Amino acid sequence: MPIPKTCLHRCFLHRYPHISMKYCLTSSILLFFACLLFTCTYHKGEIEPALDCTPKITTVSFAADINPILNANCATSGCHSGTTPEGNLNLEPARAYDALQKRGSGYIDTINPQSSVLYSSLVSISDPMPPNGQLSPCDLKRIETWMKQGAKNN
Repeated sequence: MPIPKTCLHRCFLHRYPHISMKYCLTSSILLFFACLLFTCTYHKGEIEPALDCTPKITTVSFAADINPILNANCATSGCHSGTTPEGNLNLEPARAYDALQKRGSGYIDTINPQSSVLYSSLVSISDPMPPNGQLSPCDLKRIETWMKQGAKNN
């Protein structure tokens, strides 16, 4: 069955008889994708400045490195401690690891730590944790490294 010749088709062929409709359609599709390619932008990630953390961040221990950060900044009165902690997340030293590892919570992501609920909350602009100020870049790096290393209770 032949393709019906629309008004546009007839006008196009009349005006440009040497150019086929197949060529025009192919060119239009390529032009569309080229425009799409050049107008789309994505975040490549900023180059992370070198952190001068002391001691140097290598192997991170939950007990020695992460728990003190959480205890000092999160497990404070009226926040993530006591009998009714904020968000039902108790980050007191004896309970923090189990609370963060709760199945289905998403607090920890060992594959992509920056997508975890914990890390996202710590770097949030609109609702930052802790509310009184962001953690230091070295503390954030320790938490990220701990997750990358498997978020072990060591």
